[in-house]
Amino acid sequence: MADQDTLAYLTQVLPFDRLNETELAQAADALDVVYFPQDAQIPLNRQGSAYLYLVIKGRVSECHQSDESAQCGLYGVHAAFGASSLLDQNAHLVYRALEETVAYRLPFSVFETLLHSNNAFEAFYFHDITQKLSQFHRQLQEESSSEAMMDAVSIAPLHALIEVNGATGIQACVEKMQAQQSDACVVHHHDQVGIVTASDLLRGLALESFDLQSPVGELATFPVITINQGDFLFNALLKMTRYGVDRLVVRDGQTLKGVLHQKELMSLFANQSGLVMLTLERAETFDDLKQVVTQIDQLVAGLSNKGVKTHYIAKLVNELHRKLQAKLWSLLDEDGRFDDVTYVVMGSEGRSEQVVRTDQDNAVIFPDHLSRDGLMAFCEHFNQKLIELGFPPCPGNIMLSNPEWCLSEQQWRQKLIQWFDDPSEDGFMALAILFDAQVVRGEAQRLEDLKEALWQQVEKRPMFLPHFALSVSQFETPIGLFGRLITQKDAGHSIDIKKGGIFPIVHGIRCLALEGRIEPTNTHWRIRKLMDAGVFSEAFGIELGETLNFLNTLRLQAMLHKKMQGKAVDNRIETDELSHFQQDLLKEAFGVVNQFKKVIEQHFKLENY
Repeated sequence: MADQDTLAYLTQVLPFDRLNETELAQAADALDVVYFPQDAQIPLNRQGSAYLYLVIKGRVSECHQSDESAQCGLYGVHAAFGASSLLDQNAHLVYRALEETVAYRLPFSVFETLLHSNNAFEAFYFHDITQKLSQFHRQLQEESSSEAMMDAVSIAPLHALIEVNGATGIQACVEKMQAQQSDACVVHHHDQVGIVTASDLLRGLALESFDLQSPVGELATFPVITINQGDFLFNALLKMTRYGVDRLVVRDGQTLKGVLHQKELMSLFANQSGLVMLTLERAETFDDLKQVVTQIDQLVAGLSNKGVKTHYIAKLVNELHRKLQAKLWSLLDEDGRFDDVTYVVMGSEGRSEQVVRTDQDNAVIFPDHLSRDGLMAFCEHFNQKLIELGFPPCPGNIMLSNPEWCLSEQQWRQKLIQWFDDPSEDGFMALAILFDAQVVRGEAQRLEDLKEALWQQVEKRPMFLPHFALSVSQFETPIGLFGRLITQKDAGHSIDIKKGGIFPIVHGIRCLALEGRIEPTNTHWRIRKLMDAGVFSEAFGIELGETLNFLNTLRLQAMLHKKMQGKAVDNRIETDELSHFQQDLLKEAFGVVNQFKKVIEQHFKLENY
C-alpha cells in the first residue's frame, strides 16, 4: 500500500503529476530512499545502476563526462533526474551531489512501464519543443487559475446585435436600442459598416442641432472595430486599448453576432487593465501619469504571474506606453506648437516587445519648414520627463533630445543615404532601430516615406543584406557539446539571454522582413508573414515563435525578480533559479536558435562574407 506522503510528493514532480491514481501507486510502491554525501558521484547507467532519481532534499549537478567543470543541469527539491542517461545510452552524463542529498530511487523497469502506459507521461520526454512550450504555458495558466484570459471571446456575455441603415432616424434607432436594452447600433451606410452609441445620439441632439428624424449615419463612427468570436479575450482587451474604444462587435467569420462591452470583459479578468486605461484617459497632470506608470508595472507583474504569454503582455503594455507618451506630449505642448511633429518609438518599443522599461529609443521627424531651435528644447524637456516616468535614457543616446535623431524630412533622407554610403557597425544598428519604428503621434506618412526610401536603398544595394545579417552570429549561443548550458562562473551560473538567444532571432527575422518588404514590426507578426510567404515551414515558424516567447518569458521573470529585490535590471538569467524543466526547455530553445542561425547563414550565403 503506497504511503500517502509519498503519493503527495509524487504529484509535485514533473511529469509524475500526469499519472493516474493507479500509476502513481505503482510508482510509489517501487520507490526506495537513498542518501548521498556532499561531492559524492551518484551512480546512474543502464548497466548496473538503472534508476530514475527524485530529489527530496539537497541539490544535484549534471555534467558531461568530457568536462565535469561545466555544469549543464541542476536539480533541486521535487526534480527528477537521470532520464537522459536512461533513455539515451550515448549521453555519457555524470551526476554529483552539490550538498548532502536525499532522494527517492525508481527502478528503470518501472519507469519504462509508466512511459508505455501513460501518453502524457511519455510526451514529457519525447515531444518536440513546441509541444513542451505549450505545456509550459498551460501549466502556468492552470497554476494561477487565470485561464479566462486565454479563453475565446465566444464565452463572454454579449449585448444584442442591432443593425440599422444609415438613413434610419435617431428616434427609430433609440426605440430599437430601448427594446433590446442596448446602448449601441451597427450602422450600414454607403457600403460601410460603422457603429453609433447612445452617447453619440445624445451629443447630436444636445450639441449639434440634430433632430429626432435626423439620419444616424451622420453620427456613426466608421469603420466598426470587430473581433472574431474564436479569438482570445486577451486580444479583445488589446484591441480596445489600441483603438481607444469600449465596445467591439463580435463576428463569426463575416457574420456579426453581438457587441462585447469593456465592463463585461473586465469582469472576466482579475487584473487592473481597465483601471490603467481609466486613469490614463483622465490624466490631466504629470503626477497623474506617474500613477499610470505604477499601475502598468503592477499589471505586468500580475499578468506574468498568471502565465499570460509574454508577447501578449508586451503588446498590451506597449499600447499603454504609447498612449502614455502621447498624453505626455500633449501635456507638455499645451499651446500645440509642435502638433505637426511626428514622434516615433524604435527598437524593442517599436516592435511592441519591451515589457519592463529598460531604455528608450525614440526620434522625431518634423516638416522641412519648421525650425529645430525651439523643438530641441522641447525634446530635451520631453526626454527628461520620460526619465522621471521610469523610461531610462538610451545608453547609445538614440533619443529625440540628440540632434542626430531630431531631423526634418529632408535631413532624414540624407542621413539614411549616409548610413548606406558609409557602412559601419553604428550605421547598421541605426538602420535596424529605424526599421522597427512605429509612430506614436503626428503624421504617420512621414515615417512610411522614410521606410520606403530605406527599402529602395536595400534594393539598389544587393550586398547590403548579407553584411547586415552577419550580426546574427555576433554572439555565441550559450550551449556546448552534448547540450550543456554554458554559463558565467558566478553565484547563479548566469546567461545573457538577450545576446545568446533573443537577439539572433529578432535580428534574423528583421533581415528577412527587410528583404521581403514586410511592414509589421513585431517579430511574431513578421514570423507569421514569412510563414505565409513560404520562407520557412509552418512547423518551424511556430517553433521559432514559441522559442522566442519562452526566452522572453525567462528574461521577464528574471527582470521582475530583480526589480522586486531592488537590484539592477539587466538581460541575465540565473540558471540556478530555473526548475529542471525550464533548464531542459532552455537547452532545446538554444538548439532552435542555432538551427535558425544556420537558416540565416544559408539564406544570405554568409560563408562568403
